[in-house]
Amino acid sequence: MRTKRKWKMATAVCLLSVLLVSVITVSSYSEQSRSAAAAYTYTDAKPKADGLIIPAADAITEGTSAKLLPEWKGRQHVLEWMEGQSVEWKADITKASKYQLSIGYYPLAGSGQDIEFQISVDGKPLTKNNEPFKLNRVWRDESGKIKQSRGNDLRPKQEEQSIWLDTTITLPGNELGGGALVLDLTQGQHVIRLTSSRESAVIDYLHLFQGTAVQDYSAYHAGQAKSSEVSASDGGKGMIEVQAEQAYLKSSAGLFPTMDRTSPLTTPYDPVKMRINTIGGSNWDTPGQWISWKLEVPEDGWYKLGVRYHQNKIKDSFVSRTIYMDGEVPFSELSQVRFPYHLDWAVKELGEETGEPYLFHLAKGTHEIKMEVTLGDMAPSISSVKSMVAELQEIYRKIVMITSVRPDTYRDYELDKSIPGFIADLQQLKARMEEEAGRLEKLTGSNNNGSRSLMLLVSQLEGFIDRPDSIPKRLDSYKTNMTALADWMLNVSSQPLELDYLYVASADVDKPKAEANVLQKGIHELRAFAGSFLENYDSMGDDKAGRRSITVWTGLGRDQAYVVKRLIDETFTPETGINVQFNLVENSLVVAVMAGEGPDVNLLTSRGDTMNLAIRGALEPLDPFTGFDQLPGQYMPSAMVPYQYQNHTYGIPEEQEFFMMFYREDVLKDLGIEAPQTWADLMKIAPELQNHNMQIGLPYENLDAFQLLTRGMGTLNLLPSLLMQNGSGVYNKDLTATRFDEPSSFKAFKQWTDFYKLFDYPLYKDDFNRFRTGEMPIVISSYKLYNRLVKAAPEITGTWKMVPMPGVKKADNTIDRSTGATGTASIILKKAADKKDAWTFLQWWNTAETQTRFAKELENELGVLGRRSPANVQAFTATNWSRAEQQALMEQWQQVKEIPELPGGYYTSRNIDNAFRSVVFQNENARESLFYWNNQINAEIERKRYEFGVKP
Repeated sequence: MRTKRKWKMATAVCLLSVLLVSVITVSSYSEQSRSAAAAYTYTDAKPKADGLIIPAADAITEGTSAKLLPEWKGRQHVLEWMEGQSVEWKADITKASKYQLSIGYYPLAGSGQDIEFQISVDGKPLTKNNEPFKLNRVWRDESGKIKQSRGNDLRPKQEEQSIWLDTTITLPGNELGGGALVLDLTQGQHVIRLTSSRESAVIDYLHLFQGTAVQDYSAYHAGQAKSSEVSASDGGKGMIEVQAEQAYLKSSAGLFPTMDRTSPLTTPYDPVKMRINTIGGSNWDTPGQWISWKLEVPEDGWYKLGVRYHQNKIKDSFVSRTIYMDGEVPFSELSQVRFPYHLDWAVKELGEETGEPYLFHLAKGTHEIKMEVTLGDMAPSISSVKSMVAELQEIYRKIVMITSVRPDTYRDYELDKSIPGFIADLQQLKARMEEEAGRLEKLTGSNNNGSRSLMLLVSQLEGFIDRPDSIPKRLDSYKTNMTALADWMLNVSSQPLELDYLYVASADVDKPKAEANVLQKGIHELRAFAGSFLENYDSMGDDKAGRRSITVWTGLGRDQAYVVKRLIDETFTPETGINVQFNLVENSLVVAVMAGEGPDVNLLTSRGDTMNLAIRGALEPLDPFTGFDQLPGQYMPSAMVPYQYQNHTYGIPEEQEFFMMFYREDVLKDLGIEAPQTWADLMKIAPELQNHNMQIGLPYENLDAFQLLTRGMGTLNLLPSLLMQNGSGVYNKDLTATRFDEPSSFKAFKQWTDFYKLFDYPLYKDDFNRFRTGEMPIVISSYKLYNRLVKAAPEITGTWKMVPMPGVKKADNTIDRSTGATGTASIILKKAADKKDAWTFLQWWNTAETQTRFAKELENELGVLGRRSPANVQAFTATNWSRAEQQALMEQWQQVKEIPELPGGYYTSRNIDNAFRSVVFQNENARESLFYWNNQINAEIERKRYEFGVKP
């Protein structure tokens, strides 16, 4: 035993020594990473000389509130275009042709979102469903040295750079290859109308131009050699490198610099600490996003351009970028530059796949390199597969309309006779899929996931054509293969690319080494392993000594927690002088409090945990603090209700989650059905959907006892919503008992159970996949389903809507859509050493500004799947939801009625579920079942009130 201990101690000493060596070795690189990016001048964009320039001063402003300004930021006679305003221009077209449109504009200060607007030409809108066109803003990293916490680099704050921009308008849905907007204009006068739906700008001009072909590399090379009077042998000297994380400008605040510790050759490097040393990755993957860099060329000459990159996400394929030099694509080969898949880091010199790298003639001085995400050669295939997936889903719906989703495998439904043109449609689709599979294999140079998925479906369609009677047996595998193809399309539509550095070099300079050798990798792994013994990766506290300090816990994931910590270090601590020890703690708050431990402040606390602690005297009431009375006005009227107990408030709401209705416009239109507004409407269309073997998805969650204790019952099922809409509620005014003995409560309970007992609505289902295929064209679910549909089901973009849930029509013809909610809150523990500082933190955390930044940066970090809706109403209006989406959410949100939490409340949701099950599964009488379980609930509430000494 002693020998083993000695061996472990010796090993630890060795590892620590290696770690010390590593720290000394990398210190110079760390200092380099802290230096500020080069102080470049941010220059305004100017219109190109070709095409038709329509000055802003020619705008027709009669009848509008838009104003012409004599001067703005160096430009004369421009137009102020505010949110909600429409403005028109007359364009005199001398030659009928296809034109692209660009706009010269200056974004005005706002919420930081892209400018959204609609375009109509001669009174005809250019998009369906009011999908907005967008004009981006430009961003840069904050100036100054990179801030650190516990020796780790902190991501720099993103600041908007206010300059004049020129942007070519692209179609909405460009993430699937929408491309540039093309206007087919005849000779004569046309009226172009722009209507702003979000954010404001100053417009300088509209520019109509015809897209022209870009010269190829050979023509570029010959032309440059001729114009510069130098030959290709007059090369530059040496290598000029720019760290990719030190970007000049970016099209999105989400294109922040990132960190990589997978390779010791990534600079700056540290095997243990986090260093800002790359940019891109999964947050630089959407067509239209761009990043630019500036570098200084020491002398005139010919240079090659290279980049060290990491692309290990899109296997068996490539990602693409369009590369601009000083605002122009020099030659056509740079419009679709491919970056192939590599497990490790790789170095690519542009053009090397042709045998020799491309050479650029660069004059001495500053040059700008811009890389823009594009689908490149993959765009036609993605567009083709998208339409195929839509057709496959339509075929699936037609089949299940006859067979249902669980067909009798021994029955011949004669689908080839029941569905008009069924076999011909299958044959035509099969031929297209075979052709597309061949194109994909040729494109990537090998068999890939896309071609394999296509050929699997081709084989299956062949079987359907030869033996239509076998379709019922193979329906599940058909759905699986169809989903796999859609997932491949989604995966390859994403174009992630991570960059370490870019460089220009003379032709005689050797290509840099891409990855470390075995020895370097081994030393790197050893250093990282040794450092893990000393580095606490769950603690994000500030290591600065100070008398004022508070401890904050959260159960967020690591990426989300880093966003919170960054906000603390950027604003809270500098403004207040209060240090924050910030820790990631998962599902341990209640246990820690019971053990006499715990933080001063806990963020994103479930409503159940909040009130269970408050009831037991473990939380500090917040209403006595100075400034609390200013908070309720920033929230919906009932937002504080779940966190109130015995005339005190114990939590500040951070998020409210409630129900919305989602429906497939295309499916309902095919069936001649209008989207329901009331439950009566829903019941009318239910038989029609069921006649076609389609279903309606209603919310129902089967949670265990622990989840019921922490979650609250607002969004577990439909009953709270039905109770409120029928004029009842869950608890009486005094919170001493339920209201389930009221006639209106029984009516709501009977309606709820009838959905499942009489109409056989499914209890357990996958809302996302069934809505995606169309077999469940109406779903009532949390608004967070929207995020999944947008991110993971692009093939149905434009075919569905999110609207308020159905309700009950009142005597005045208004519709009561009342519903419950769930959510989280921030709290202060009773044991907090300095409650005043803890309250200062809570005030800062729950301001509209902080909640807005948290929501935006979280979405920048995680994409649309990370989108959240702050409970703070002002913060909500500044989030990334479009104005139309915000309007729909706000309409429902205004009718949210929060359900109080009280001692014994966990028994309510548990026994309501027991009553529901006894009626639906055991066929018991609804009235008697509700009466019996209601007595159990009230008895438990009375017992808990006595236990905790709640006054009658």
